Amino acid sequence: MITQLTIKNFGLIESLSIDFAAGLTVLTGETGAGKSILIDGLRFVLGEKMSTSVIRDPKAPCVVQIIMEISAALIQEYPPLEELAADEDSLIINRTLSPDGKSKVRINGMAVTLAQLKALGDHLMDFHGPHDHQQLLASRSHCGILDRLCSMDEDMTRYSRVYERYTQLNRERQQLQELVATRQRDVEMLEHQLKELSAVPLDEDLYNALLEKQTRINNAERLFDAAHQMLEAIEREDTGISEGLKKAFPHARTLNRIDPGTERFTETLAGLQESFAQLASQLRDYCDSLSFEPQEAADINRQCDAYYEIKRKYGPTIGQAADYYARIREKYERIAHAEENTIGLDRQIAQTRDSLKSLSAALTKHRSKAGQLLKKTIEQELKELGIVHVKFDCRIEKNDFTEQGADSVVFYISPNKGEDLKPLADIVSSGEAARLMLALKKALIEVDPIPVLIFDEIDAQIGGRLGTVTGKKLRELSRNRQVIVITHLPQIASFADTHLKVTKKVVNGRTVTHVERLDAGASVRELAQMMSGEHETGIALDHARELVSIAESSTTPPVRRKPH
Repeated sequence: MITQLTIKNFGLIESLSIDFAAGLTVLTGETGAGKSILIDGLRFVLGEKMSTSVIRDPKAPCVVQIIMEISAALIQEYPPLEELAADEDSLIINRTLSPDGKSKVRINGMAVTLAQLKALGDHLMDFHGPHDHQQLLASRSHCGILDRLCSMDEDMTRYSRVYERYTQLNRERQQLQELVATRQRDVEMLEHQLKELSAVPLDEDLYNALLEKQTRINNAERLFDAAHQMLEAIEREDTGISEGLKKAFPHARTLNRIDPGTERFTETLAGLQESFAQLASQLRDYCDSLSFEPQEAADINRQCDAYYEIKRKYGPTIGQAADYYARIREKYERIAHAEENTIGLDRQIAQTRDSLKSLSAALTKHRSKAGQLLKKTIEQELKELGIVHVKFDCRIEKNDFTEQGADSVVFYISPNKGEDLKPLADIVSSGEAARLMLALKKALIEVDPIPVLIFDEIDAQIGGRLGTVTGKKLRELSRNRQVIVITHLPQIASFADTHLKVTKKVVNGRTVTHVERLDAGASVRELAQMMSGEHETGIALDHARELVSIAESSTTPPVRRKPH
């Protein structure tokens, strides 16, 4: 529930802070005093877009902050809240809007996006004003409303699992159909690409080895000359390295006879002689390897040219070309066997569709049962709210398979005697819509997880007697969640657990909104003024006390519970 709301530089509000309590909070005050601005502030701090026109002083940003208590049940309903709450049992949501239109949002000090805020706000508060009844009237939302009354989680999980498979199979079939439509053109193109890519092995190591071989072929004469010159330097008669080493051995032996400690020189000399002999042998082998047959040289150059084209078209690396080859090979196989694959997919789709029929029938059964309960509850609630001849029906018709099943749910109503039932959107007035929303909230009271309900102008088109009934319904609703109401009817206001009066006054030449928490006596006087005008009369005061007495005797006292 909301525990505190702070607003600065927003509309008629220069700066104010309001403490809220559990139960039913009623806001009263003359038209234009700023009651709806408070609601706009709550909408703003929970993610609704606002233009910079709401900024009172264009030289400074507007700021709205709320503090809300949260419960474990709410975190379970909306898991992202656990991270946002950061192990706290309350949320501090702060949003600013700068004159340049930039918005900043922080939750418990953590910066979040506007999308994150909006998603969270949808789980924290439910607004019901003149422009919020569209969801109720729109038939696309009726299935979701009805499902809140259904205990069908396990059946829905089973259905969702099969439906996901069903949609995947249909996507694959659509892809196959698209392939078949362009089959001939694609087959020819793929065959050409596969032929190009299979001309040489798509192996990076083989390619690098081939490049080395091509380099030797193209530089064979230079390589042979260089290797031959090295061999000449080692083996040239009289002046070669080997001959020089051979001439050094007698002198080494002389050293050894006179000084035994010089034997290491002889060992080193012998090692050099062996190393140069090995080098000479390797150089001779290398020179022999530089002899290529013309056909072999042509084949190597042809393969290197093929690799170059493959890298240019499908690379730039051999590995990337190999990946591309694997992909188009798979695509070619699918196209080549499209008819066979389509038949197999059709068989799987038919089997999956049969499973969906059975699973969706179970969902329909749940909804039909819940629809009867909803019909009974709504009719009873609306009759108590003054629509005495109302008829309500929850009609379920078969539809194509969707994520929610195969049901199309539409709420029908006839508010007047003798009139046929018609879809809500066709006949419900704004006043009837407000009462219908209240009736729905009463019907969903045990399964609706949203902890705060806000009603703006719920008293539209209803009189005093119905105001008392409406007030009683609102107080009953507030025993399970926090309810905030804007009203002009004293009959509704008399049921308030907390009564806030909104006024406006001129300060330094500008109008400013002020909010005052009323004690019991001030609340009675405000009710009297709402009935008699600016100054309460004795009769109006007596009537106000009577309204409060009736309210207190007709409902149970507030339940001071843990936040929802």
